[in-house]
Amino acid sequence: MDLIKQFREYSRLLNYHFGNIDNADCCCGEINKSQCFMIVEIGRKPGISVKELAEIMRVDKSGISRLVEDLVQKEYVERKPAVTDRRFVTLNLLPKGQERFEKIEHDMYDRFERILEQIPVDKRMQVIESLKIYNEACRIMEDKNDE
Repeated sequence: MDLIKQFREYSRLLNYHFGNIDNADCCCGEINKSQCFMIVEIGRKPGISVKELAEIMRVDKSGISRLVEDLVQKEYVERKPAVTDRRFVTLNLLPKGQERFEKIEHDMYDRFERILEQIPVDKRMQVIESLKIYNEACRIMEDKNDE
């Protein structure tokens, strides 16, 4: 198999495995995967702006606004306009959202710890570095597609 076909195949399998991990996490039920990712981003960066969240998730601002509104209605997230510029809106987790965030972080830490344990100790940093390079290459291509 040529290099590009191998790269595509391993990327496809990686996507499949990540999909299985996402399906097994604690976001089943009341919120969807996108909202689960949003809770994680807001939990990791309290006070994040809607604009910044849209950029991180690579979704237009109107799409993020709809997802945020649903999380506000479900009492996971609090949306606050800035005092100086009411167009600038920040997001913070409410107690229900903080509880979900902590559960996601705990469950994912445990899951990835178990996965990492399956990789030989002398190869772990190599795998992490490879994932870092892969993610950066994907981000570069996404940025080029956005132009």
